Amino acid sequence: MQRLSSSVLIALVLAACGDNGAMPDAGPTADAPPVDAHVLAPRALAVAGDFGSPGVGTVAKLEVTNLEMSLNVSAGAALGDPVIRYIDGKVYIINRFGSNNITILDGKTLALEDQLSTGTGSNPQDVAVVGDKLYVPTLGTAGVVVLTRGSATTKTINLATPLGDPDGIPDCPSIYRVGTKLYVACQLKENFNDVRDAKLAVIDTATDAVVAQVTLPHRNPINFLVQSPASSVYGGDLLIASTNFGDLMDGCIIRISTADQPVASCALTNQQIGGSVNKLEVSPDGSTLYLAVAPSYTEGFLRGVDLASGMVWNGNVSAAGQLIVDVAACPGGQVIASDNTLNASGLRVWKDLQERTTSAKPIGISPAYNGLICYDP
Repeated sequence: MQRLSSSVLIALVLAACGDNGAMPDAGPTADAPPVDAHVLAPRALAVAGDFGSPGVGTVAKLEVTNLEMSLNVSAGAALGDPVIRYIDGKVYIINRFGSNNITILDGKTLALEDQLSTGTGSNPQDVAVVGDKLYVPTLGTAGVVVLTRGSATTKTINLATPLGDPDGIPDCPSIYRVGTKLYVACQLKENFNDVRDAKLAVIDTATDAVVAQVTLPHRNPINFLVQSPASSVYGGDLLIASTNFGDLMDGCIIRISTADQPVASCALTNQQIGGSVNKLEVSPDGSTLYLAVAPSYTEGFLRGVDLASGMVWNGNVSAAGQLIVDVAACPGGQVIASDNTLNASGLRVWKDLQERTTSAKPIGISPAYNGLICYDP
C-alpha cells in the first residue's frame, strides 16, 4: 500500500507567538548597480496539484521584480501531488503519491529536459543530485531509489535493514547532499504509527553504501532538510522540522552535524517557535532562517530566526488573516510565501519586511506544501 506524505496526511498550516528576539528593521534601499553588473531578476515557481486527480497539476511562474504571474507554464510537469527543488540551475519536480516520477526542467527556459519514473507505488518525496544520478527517498520502498539520466535502469539503496525498520519501509521524507555524502531522514513508521525512534542515514556516493547513522531527537521528522550557513550559530549543520500531529507544540527543529559520525539535537523546540514548522528556508545572504509555522490547524504565519544568534523573531512577517503554508527566499532579499486562505489563495511578496502585494496572486490551484522556490535564472 502506498503511503501518503506527512503534508497530505495532515494539512499543516502555520503561525507563531512568543517574544524571543526582535524583528530586524526594514533595510535601506540599495544603490543602483554598476552598468556592467549582473542585475538580479528573481523568479518564483510554485507547483500544486489536485490530490484527488493524480494527473492534474500546475507550474506557475512569478517574475518577482514586476510581479508578473504566468500560469501553467510547463504543462504536464507537475501532477496531482508535487513538491519542488532547485539544484544547480535545474528545476526538479517530485511528483509523489500516484504519479511516481521526477520531472526536470531547465531553470532558464523551463523547457522539459527529462522525466524519470521512480517505480509503481514508490511515492518519491525529495531528490539529491550527484552527476547524472538522482537519489530519491521514498515512502513506498526500502529506502532510496537511484535513477540515472539517460538510462531506464534503477536500483534501491536498502535503508530498512541498517536502520532496523520494523516493516521494511523506512518512510524517508528528505535527502540532502553535502560533498560526497548524502543525508537521509527517515521516520521508521509502522502502519503510520511512530513505533521506533526516527533515524538519519549517511550514504557514501562513491559506493552507495550506508556508512553512518544517528538517532534523531524526535520520532517524526517532516518536510525538507536544509543546510545552515557555516558562519551561522548552527555552523553548517543540517536542519529539519519535526512534529507530533496530535500536539503541534511537541517537536523541534532538529540539528544534525555533518561530521563522519553525525550528532543530532534540537536546535529550537516547537514551543519556542510557536508551533509546527511546515517549511524551513535559509535566506541567500545567510542571515535569516524563514519559517512557515502552524500553532494550530486553522492558522498560518511567516516569521524568522536570526542565524547569527539563533533567536526567534518576536513578530510575524505576515499579517493577521493570512494563512501562510510555504516560503521561499529570493536572491536580492525578497521573500515569497504561499497563502492558503480559503477562496483567496496565492503568492505574496515582501521586500525589507514590507509586503509588496496587496492581495495573494492566484496560481490556479490552492498552493502546495514544499511547492515553492525562488532563484535568479
